[in-house]
Amino acid sequence: MNPTQFKVNRVETELGPLALVTIDNGEDYTRPNVFGRDALGSLLDALDQLENGDWVAMVLTGKPYVFAAGADLTEFPRISTREEAVAGSRTGQELFGRIRALPYPTVAAINGACIGGGLEIALHCDARTISTAVRHLGQSEVFLGIIPGWGGTQLAPRLIPLADAVKLVVTNPLKQNRLLDGGKAFELGLADRLLEPVEFVDDSIAFALELVDAPLERSAPDHGDVERVLRGAEAQVDDAVHGAAPAPYCALELLELATHEELQDGLRAEAEAFGELVFTRQAQASLYAFDVIERRAKKGVGVPDATPRKIEKVGVVGAGLMASQLATLFLRRLEVPVVLRDLTQEKVDEGVEAVRASLPDNLAEEKRRFLGSLVSGSTGWAVFDGCDLVLEAVF
Repeated sequence: MNPTQFKVNRVETELGPLALVTIDNGEDYTRPNVFGRDALGSLLDALDQLENGDWVAMVLTGKPYVFAAGADLTEFPRISTREEAVAGSRTGQELFGRIRALPYPTVAAINGACIGGGLEIALHCDARTISTAVRHLGQSEVFLGIIPGWGGTQLAPRLIPLADAVKLVVTNPLKQNRLLDGGKAFELGLADRLLEPVEFVDDSIAFALELVDAPLERSAPDHGDVERVLRGAEAQVDDAVHGAAPAPYCALELLELATHEELQDGLRAEAEAFGELVFTRQAQASLYAFDVIERRAKKGVGVPDATPRKIEKVGVVGAGLMASQLATLFLRRLEVPVVLRDLTQEKVDEGVEAVRASLPDNLAEEKRRFLGSLVSGSTGWAVFDGCDLVLEAVF
C-alpha cells in the first residue's frame, strides 16, 4: 500500500490564502489513510509549509470516503522496547501539537471514516466539521488492548463531558468497537458543524474563514460528579473484562487526569502508559488478531492451494472478552450459528449477552433479532457437534 501523504494546496480567498491539506495515500476507499513513519515524515514537511507561509486559515481533510484510520498497525511489530513505544507516542503528540499551535484557525473537515489517530489529529485542530455521510468515527485503541497515544485521552475530556469521553474512549470500544456516525458525533460535541456531503469541503472552508474574524469561544465542559462517573465506568469495565485487560482501566485513569492536570503533564502520562500497554499479552494478542483478520487474510498470505471448506457453524472455547469478540466477528461476517463453551453457565450466558449487545445499532431490528438468535452456548463439549471450525480464546 502506498504511504499516506499530507498534501498542502493553496486556496485563494477574499481574506487571503487558505491552506487546504489533504490526507491521501493514492488508493481507493478500501485502503484507508493510516499514519506510519512515512506519513509522519510527510506531516513534518507539511508543517514546515504551514508554519512558514502567509496563511489565514487551514482546513485538514481526507480522500473520498476516508479521513484517516489512525496508526499503521502493521508497523507495531517493529517496536522492540518500551522506550521506542513511548518515543513513538511522544513523536505523534508533538507533531499533532504543532497543528494545535498554528497561529491561525485550523479546521478538521471529517469527510469519511475517522478512527483512532485520525480522530486524534482532528482533536488537535481548533474546530471540526463532519459530513452527514460519515458512518465510522471513534477511538478504537482499547478494543486492541492499548490506549490512544497521540493525545486522545487528554483532548477528549477538554472538549466534551467526562461521561461522553468515557463512552468514546472506553465503553464503546469494549462493545465490539462500536463507532459513531456523523450526527451522533455532532450531538456529543466532537464536531462544531454538521454538513451535507455535496459541498462539504467548500462549506468547511467557509467555516474556517468565519473563524478568522470570529474565533470560537469554548467553555470548559461540565464533567459533573467525576467520582460518580468513574465508578459507573469502572463497573461497566469490570462487567466486560473482569480485570483481565489493563487498557480500559488505564484509559479511565488518564481521562480523569485530563479533568484537573495541565495538558502537557497529561500527554506525558499518556505516552508512558502507552509504552507499558503495547507489550501486554492482551495487546499483543489483539494486534496479532488484527494482523491475521484485516491484513493477512485479505492478501491471502499463507493460503494453501485448496478449495476452501464452507463454514456453516462456528464454535468458540471460552466466553470472556476475546471469545465474545471472536464470536461477534464470525456472527457479523458469516451470519452462521456460533456457540460458546465455558466452565459455568453464568459465564456462558454473560458471553452470549455480550455478543448480542455488540451488534451494531444501525441494524434493522429484525436483522438484530435474527443474528442474536444464532448465538448460544453451554458448559458441555457436545455444543461443538457439527461445527466446521472451533477456536480457543485464551483471554
